[in-house]
This record gives sequence, structure tokens and C-alpha cells, in this order.
Amino acid sequence: MPESASPPTRRVIEVMELLTRTERMLTASEVASALGLARATVTAVLTELTDAGWVRRDRQRRFGPGPALATLRPVVAEVPNAAVSAELKALAVAAHCGVTLSRIADGRLTVVAKEYALGARILPGLAVGQSIPLGYPAGAAVMPWRAEAERKAWSASATGPAGRDAAALLRFVTTHGCAVFRPDSDDAGLVDVLAELLGAVGAEVMQPELRTRVLRQLSRLTARPYREADLDSTEALPVSYLSAPVFDGAEAPYEVQIGPLRSAVSRDDRARYLTTIRRGAEALSAVL
Repeated sequence: MPESASPPTRRVIEVMELLTRTERMLTASEVASALGLARATVTAVLTELTDAGWVRRDRQRRFGPGPALATLRPVVAEVPNAAVSAELKALAVAAHCGVTLSRIADGRLTVVAKEYALGARILPGLAVGQSIPLGYPAGAAVMPWRAEAERKAWSASATGPAGRDAAALLRFVTTHGCAVFRPDSDDAGLVDVLAELLGAVGAEVMQPELRTRVLRQLSRLTARPYREADLDSTEALPVSYLSAPVFDGAEAPYEVQIGPLRSAVSRDDRARYLTTIRRGAEALSAVL
């Protein structure tokens, strides 16, 4: 990142970004640790933001977004339909894992909604409102319904051996109505360790550089697409994510994803996951 023209302003921005993307309130020490800043600096920033109403402090001296944020020009919600949230919750319960709904547009994947099943492990990832440049294999579930130029650009983003899998992945999605991803067998144990580490420590309170590296590594390890022959195996196999297109008429602007992130899934359970995400995607398409 280039050197900031105003380091004090940059620190205020970083504090606000951390508090708004975190699902729980944080102490000054947690903010300082996450951003790699001095505790005294963070305390001073939080005091000013609290006095201005941009941040609020509870009785346990934890901080979160304040009431003054509500006076800003509101962002138009990506998915305003309350029925969408209900269907996402139902899908999370049926799959017993986290569910993410993302918009695929203008070469980017943007998270617009997330839900979790009660008691299921909460896996780290992008927060609502965050986006990343679109690249193989992200967005695979919608690509068969996109223009040829967009499909070619997406396929061209696959590097190395993955480049040979792009066409096969699109055929799989067309046939099954969803994509299924796995870690390599040798990586399944490491995936479990990284997921448990992020869950125990709290991805939002990690230093940004470390959080980015761990999330990138976790994404790389869990993004190998299944092919027909692999999925038909009678052996228990690892499953990281499944994704399916969500339609608005004839177009597929959204992708819904469930994340079991399990190192051993039986053939029957794999079939249930496919059925679950397809039904969930159909239900979401019906209420958009």
C-alpha cells in the first residue's frame, strides 16, 4: 500500500472500517492489535469518534458503529426483499452451515447477504458489502448464463493446470445446476486447522496483513472443482463449498454459496448437499 499523505486520517479510516465490518463490538486493545497501532493512539481516535457519535461505547468499554452513521446518505440495498433473507436462513438451516449470497457484476464479486445455521461453525470470509475482482473459479455458478465475452475473460483468468478445468467446470454447472469444490486430499487437514484457527482467534481481530494471507491461503486450498467421475466415488471425500446460480428472469445476477468445509463426506451426503443448494437457489430465484 502506498504511503498515506495523512497518516492520522488513515488511522481514523482504518478504525472505522474495522468496526463497521466486524460483527461484534471490540475493545480498544482488540482494535489496536488488529490494526498494529499503539493502544494510546487507538484510544484517542475512539474517544474523538465517540464524542462525534460515529462510534458508540457500551458498559464493557467495547466499541462499535455509532448513531451518527445513520445520518449519512443510505446505500441502496442490493437485496431489499425480506423474503430473500428468510430463504437464506432456511438454506443455512437445511445445509447446517454458512450461506453467502453474492452479486456477480462488472468483473467483481460482491457479498450482499450472509446467514448462519444455529450451532454450525462460522467460517471466515468476505463481510457483507466487501468485493473482490472476479476470477476463476469464483463465479463459476453463473458463468454458463453469461455472455461469451465474459465467459472467455473468466476462463482466461485460470492459470496453470486450472486452465484446463474451466470448460469442464462449466459443463458440470450446466448439467447439475451447481458447482462443488474441494481441497486436495493432502490439504484437507490443513484446511481444518486454518478454519479452526480463524474461528478461535476471530478473523476480524487479526492484523490485516495476516488475515489477508490466511484467507487467501484458505481460499486457494479449498477451490478445486469436482468433476463427474470424482463425485460419483463411493469413498468419503472432502467438500469445501457448493455454489449455484440465482436467477432474475432469464439472467443469473447472483450466486449463492454454502460452506460445509468438511474433510470427509459420504456419497449420500454429497448428493444431499447438491439437492439442498439447488432447492435453495430455486427458492431464492422465486422471491427476487
